[in-house]
Amino acid sequence: MPVKVVFLNVGQGDCTLMTFYEPGAAKAHAAVLLDCGSKPGGEVAPRESAGASATGDAKRRMTEHVKREIDKCLMDLKNPGVLDYLIISHPDEDHFNLLEEIFLDSEHQLRYSVKNVWHSMSSVDYKEERSEVRFVETLLDDPNSLASPDHSVESDPVLKPTQGDPEMLFPNLPGTPNLYHLNAGGALPSSRDSATRAKYVHSAKEKIANLNSLVFLVAGAPDGNGQRQKVLLMADALKVNEECLIKNDSNGLLKREKNLWLKVGHHGSKTSTCKAWLDYVTPDGLFVSTGKVIFAGKSATCTDSNFNAELLKNWEDVRTRHNIPEPKVTSQKKPLKRHWDYTYQNNTAALSGFVNRDATGKGVFSTFGGERFATGKATTEWTGRDWILWIDRTSDGSYKPGAYEISYQ
Repeated sequence: MPVKVVFLNVGQGDCTLMTFYEPGAAKAHAAVLLDCGSKPGGEVAPRESAGASATGDAKRRMTEHVKREIDKCLMDLKNPGVLDYLIISHPDEDHFNLLEEIFLDSEHQLRYSVKNVWHSMSSVDYKEERSEVRFVETLLDDPNSLASPDHSVESDPVLKPTQGDPEMLFPNLPGTPNLYHLNAGGALPSSRDSATRAKYVHSAKEKIANLNSLVFLVAGAPDGNGQRQKVLLMADALKVNEECLIKNDSNGLLKREKNLWLKVGHHGSKTSTCKAWLDYVTPDGLFVSTGKVIFAGKSATCTDSNFNAELLKNWEDVRTRHNIPEPKVTSQKKPLKRHWDYTYQNNTAALSGFVNRDATGKGVFSTFGGERFATGKATTEWTGRDWILWIDRTSDGSYKPGAYEISYQ
């Protein structure tokens, strides 16, 4: 059965929506939402061509668009309004602070039912300082208090460790595309004690959270040669997590068989996506969720030095040595222009340092994509896009293990 993976534009943050379809079915039978958050100040408006509103500030237009896309997906399931898994990879606000607005109605009750909630670290680590309703803390500690007459959390939320054997999320569907929770081992316990801080003096709280990121893999159905297509979803996992994943991959689950798509860790930061990791998984394309925010270190994540000069340079070397072809990009509605772009920052703290890079043929798919001229104004506005990846489906919508389709809106 095909799987649709949508990397939703949330600016400087993360939000991935996955739906699983039976062959030929118009409606999906299962849906998973992995993270939904955006760094305050890092919101990036979607383009009007994606159906987004042209009015309001960037945050409002972005949030309305994300909410509409998730609504549309969940209401079009075979079991409408029921999410199989809500997964919060780790307690960084740019991975969870939009959930309240997406999931709660005006009465602070659930707008959907959720079968399972998975999270890393404890509920006290999820501090939503800018919200009167601490949605995630309440969701994890007292989900029944959020229930509406029609919707509830069906099972108690589960604190997932980062260690252990790969776990299949849909065990009743063997032999079909599935989602696996991976062993990213070696992560730190949920702790804020002085000893832990002393070991990680640079951004200690964030680094502990990132090390505890839950990492997942979508594995497609075997093709005629028994090879599966894969998608790796790295959240904010760091290089040490990547090293643990390689060490713990005794059965080769993470290795490229047919095609492999990598959602790079930590928004393209220099803290993730080491050369050994790229060489091990040998991806066909890189998906990057990032935005325009400047961090305390006076730098964005996708800078010229860490993204272009290191990550992409290493990846080009890997692609050449492993003879990995350029990905083919199509569109569901019309032929997609061969020119899309990704945005990175020059090595400066100034917002004006952001520039576009033509990524034709590079296989870089960034949610932070370019500038749109603001009509009637002397300024331009940064805009983002949603990337849509189908695996085990051809461009005409037919089910075919090993096929893929990439488009954006």
